Amino acid sequence: MILIDTSAWINFLRKSGERNLKLKVAELLDFEFAAWTCPIKFELLSGARENEKNDILEMLSFSSRIIFSDPHWEMAAKIEKTLRKNGITVPRDDIFVSACSICEKIPLLHNDRHFEIISKLFPLELQT
Repeated sequence: MILIDTSAWINFLRKSGERNLKLKVAELLDFEFAAWTCPIKFELLSGARENEKNDILEMLSFSSRIIFSDPHWEMAAKIEKTLRKNGITVPRDDIFVSACSICEKIPLLHNDRHFEIISKLFPLELQT
Protein backbone atom coordinates (compact mmCIF):
# COMPACT_ATOMS: atom_id res chain seq x y z
CA MET A 1 0.00 0.00 0.00
CA ILE A 2 1.15 3.54 -0.75
CA LEU A 3 -0.36 6.73 0.63
CA ILE A 4 -1.03 9.14 -2.23
CA ASP A 5 -0.77 12.80 -1.26
CA THR A 6 -3.08 15.48 -2.61
CA SER A 7 -0.28 16.80 -4.82
CA ALA A 8 -0.04 13.44 -6.61
CA TRP A 9 -3.82 13.06 -6.94
CA ILE A 10 -4.08 16.53 -8.46
CA ASN A 11 -1.26 15.74 -10.85
CA PHE A 12 -3.11 12.54 -11.82
CA LEU A 13 -6.35 14.41 -12.50
CA ARG A 14 -4.83 17.19 -14.61
CA LYS A 15 -4.52 16.70 -18.34
CA SER A 16 -1.17 18.48 -18.18
CA GLY A 17 0.07 16.44 -15.21
CA GLU A 18 3.52 14.86 -15.16
CA ARG A 19 3.27 11.65 -17.16
CA ASN A 20 5.41 9.45 -14.86
CA LEU A 21 3.47 10.47 -11.77
CA LYS A 22 0.14 9.94 -13.56
CA LEU A 23 1.27 6.43 -14.51
CA LYS A 24 2.32 5.63 -10.92
CA VAL A 25 -1.06 6.68 -9.53
CA ALA A 26 -2.89 4.74 -12.25
CA GLU A 27 -0.82 1.64 -11.50
CA LEU A 28 -1.48 1.92 -7.76
CA LEU A 29 -5.20 2.19 -8.45
CA ASP A 30 -5.11 -0.77 -10.86
CA PHE A 31 -3.36 -3.01 -8.33
CA GLU A 32 -5.42 -1.71 -5.38
CA PHE A 33 -2.33 -0.33 -3.60
CA ALA A 34 -3.56 3.28 -3.45
CA ALA A 35 -4.45 4.80 -0.08
CA TRP A 36 -5.66 8.14 1.27
CA THR A 37 -6.46 9.67 4.63
CA CYS A 38 -8.97 12.33 5.68
CA PRO A 39 -6.69 15.39 5.36
CA ILE A 40 -6.10 14.39 1.72
CA LYS A 41 -9.82 14.07 1.02
CA PHE A 42 -10.37 17.44 2.71
CA GLU A 43 -7.76 19.15 0.52
CA LEU A 44 -9.09 17.57 -2.67
CA LEU A 45 -12.72 18.48 -1.99
CA SER A 46 -12.03 21.97 -0.68
CA GLY A 47 -10.11 22.82 -3.86
CA ALA A 48 -12.51 21.15 -6.29
CA ARG A 49 -15.01 22.78 -8.56
CA GLU A 50 -18.58 21.61 -8.05
CA ASN A 51 -18.48 19.52 -11.24
CA GLU A 52 -15.26 17.75 -10.06
CA LYS A 53 -16.50 16.50 -6.67
CA ASN A 54 -18.14 13.31 -7.92
CA ASP A 55 -15.03 12.35 -9.92
CA ILE A 56 -12.86 12.84 -6.84
CA LEU A 57 -15.17 10.78 -4.64
CA GLU A 58 -15.30 8.03 -7.24
CA MET A 59 -11.50 8.04 -7.57
CA LEU A 60 -11.09 7.74 -3.81
CA SER A 61 -13.60 4.89 -3.70
CA PHE A 62 -11.10 2.78 -5.68
CA SER A 63 -8.46 3.20 -2.97
CA SER A 64 -8.12 2.37 0.72
CA ARG A 65 -8.90 4.83 3.48
CA ILE A 66 -6.51 5.06 6.41
CA ILE A 67 -8.38 6.39 9.41
CA PHE A 68 -6.55 9.22 11.14
CA SER A 69 -6.35 8.10 14.78
CA ASP A 70 -4.78 9.12 18.10
CA PRO A 71 -1.23 7.91 17.25
CA HIS A 72 -1.37 9.99 14.07
CA TRP A 73 -2.35 13.11 16.01
CA GLU A 74 0.48 12.53 18.47
CA MET A 75 3.02 12.08 15.66
CA ALA A 76 1.69 15.20 13.91
CA ALA A 77 2.21 17.22 17.10
CA LYS A 78 5.76 15.86 17.41
CA ILE A 79 6.53 16.75 13.79
CA GLU A 80 5.17 20.28 14.09
CA LYS A 81 7.00 20.89 17.37
CA THR A 82 10.30 19.67 15.88
CA LEU A 83 9.84 21.77 12.75
CA ARG A 84 9.07 24.88 14.80
CA LYS A 85 12.18 24.32 16.95
CA ASN A 86 14.15 24.31 13.71
CA GLY A 87 12.46 27.47 12.42
CA ILE A 88 10.58 25.59 9.69
CA THR A 89 6.96 26.22 8.74
CA VAL A 90 5.04 23.57 6.81
CA PRO A 91 1.29 23.47 6.11
CA ARG A 92 -0.50 21.40 8.73
CA ASP A 93 -2.19 19.21 6.15
CA ASP A 94 1.27 18.09 5.01
CA ILE A 95 2.19 17.38 8.62
CA PHE A 96 -0.98 15.28 9.05
CA VAL A 97 -0.26 13.29 5.89
CA SER A 98 3.35 12.75 6.97
CA ALA A 99 2.25 11.56 10.39
CA CYS A 100 -0.10 9.04 8.83
CA SER A 101 2.62 7.71 6.52
CA ILE A 102 5.14 7.43 9.35
CA CYS A 103 2.75 5.75 11.82
CA GLU A 104 1.43 3.29 9.25
CA LYS A 105 4.96 2.63 7.95
CA ILE A 106 3.89 3.04 4.33
CA PRO A 107 5.54 5.11 1.60
CA LEU A 108 4.11 8.45 0.51
CA LEU A 109 3.76 9.31 -3.17
CA HIS A 110 3.91 13.07 -3.57
CA ASN A 111 4.85 16.08 -5.65
CA ASP A 112 5.41 18.57 -2.81
CA ARG A 113 8.72 19.87 -1.44
CA HIS A 114 7.38 20.07 2.13
CA PHE A 115 7.63 16.29 2.46
CA GLU A 116 11.30 16.43 1.50
CA ILE A 117 11.84 18.80 4.43
CA ILE A 118 9.99 16.56 6.88
CA SER A 119 11.84 13.45 5.66
CA LYS A 120 15.15 15.00 6.72
CA LEU A 121 13.98 15.00 10.34
CA PHE A 122 11.65 11.97 10.49
CA PRO A 123 11.55 8.46 8.98
CA LEU A 124 9.20 9.42 6.17
CA GLU A 125 9.62 7.13 3.16
CA LEU A 126 8.97 9.09 -0.01
CA GLN A 127 8.19 8.28 -3.60
CA THR A 128 8.00 10.86 -6.35
